[in-house]
Amino acid sequence: MAMDKKKLKSRIINFIFFGTLFVLLVSTPARSWLLRQVLSTGLLNATIKKEAVADSSIVMPLTFEDLSGFTASTHELRDKIVFINFWASWCPPCRAEMPAIDNLIKKMRGDTDIVFLMINLDEEPEAGTKYLRENFPDLPFFRAKGMIPNDMFSGTLPTTIVLDKRGSIVMRHTGMANYDSKKFIEQLESLK
Repeated sequence: MAMDKKKLKSRIINFIFFGTLFVLLVSTPARSWLLRQVLSTGLLNATIKKEAVADSSIVMPLTFEDLSGFTASTHELRDKIVFINFWASWCPPCRAEMPAIDNLIKKMRGDTDIVFLMINLDEEPEAGTKYLRENFPDLPFFRAKGMIPNDMFSGTLPTTIVLDKRGSIVMRHTGMANYDSKKFIEQLESLK
């Protein structure tokens, strides 16, 4: 009888372990939560490197539109610092970094020198608008209009770039990162 209790306990522990692992593998919100915990360690903080500013080149403009159909281009945003995040609602790393981006935008609200573009790449835009509306209603929603320049986006989600006031890329980060750090905010402000 003692062996049966040990086997039962072992099976229950295995069931819980593999059940949790299964949920983390198939559930986008669960994977996003786990990745958010990784971001909170500070190991994946974003950085704008000084040498990137000296070596950067001006890239082709990105044309984008908002939900009302208003269309603009990064070329029109010269003399502004432009933070561009390419994301999709189905992407767990994108979801994991959204709270940090949301906090960054809230901290920078009112700073007219910095523009934030959240470029949604969902096949169906409704999925992206629904995700933001339910989770981060203050984040700006945009879609790329036409071709996205390869200098900005090569297919990896999430990808974040920062353009300086000349329109040059001074930061390109593929994968998730914490953009809500004091150091990153200071680096953004130093571009003014």
